[in-house]
Amino acid sequence: MLRNFIAVERILRSMSRLRSHLSYANTMATIAVFIALGGTSYAVAQLPRNSVGAKQIRAGAVGKSEVHRSAVRSKHIRDRSVALRDISVSARTALRGQTGPAGAQGPPGPGTLYAAALDSGGGGLRTAGITGVTHLPSSGSYVVQLDRSVDQCYALASLSDVPGGQVESPPGGEIVTAVAQNTVTVRTRNSRGEVADLPFHLLVSC
Repeated sequence: MLRNFIAVERILRSMSRLRSHLSYANTMATIAVFIALGGTSYAVAQLPRNSVGAKQIRAGAVGKSEVHRSAVRSKHIRDRSVALRDISVSARTALRGQTGPAGAQGPPGPGTLYAAALDSGGGGLRTAGITGVTHLPSSGSYVVQLDRSVDQCYALASLSDVPGGQVESPPGGEIVTAVAQNTVTVRTRNSRGEVADLPFHLLVSC
């Protein structure tokens, strides 16, 4: 019994000493430490809506693991803000469509030159870029096929000596050219203005 009384007396004395050291400064210091240690979590949890913007986020701080699946949609991305370099190679490959059929052959580029030396029967002695010649005997007409459209090109022909055919060296005559798509039609006449099969040189310049 006496032992318990002595213990209680010691506790009372300790509390009396504690109260004598407790001051306003000590109390405020303790509260400040509590706020510094535990108040941060509370403050972060209570951030106002939309109060954190791009300038508050450190570069590289937000990674793939921080972005919820399907959280970013088309409506969240400004038009033309995503460049080709921002899309992965695998995504570009997945977006690439199937290869379509080959388109029509385009027109010849500037400086393209076609040439032919045809005998009176339409045979080609020398040709460059010519794919074929259609000629009916005694028609004086030669349809020269080229490998592409020459609508924007110029065709020039002249009666010339060309070995082969019934006439190898025309004494004179007339020659006319007409361009249409990928063909050049050449018509020849003799010096009397009559239809005649005559040899010629053809030059098509683009």
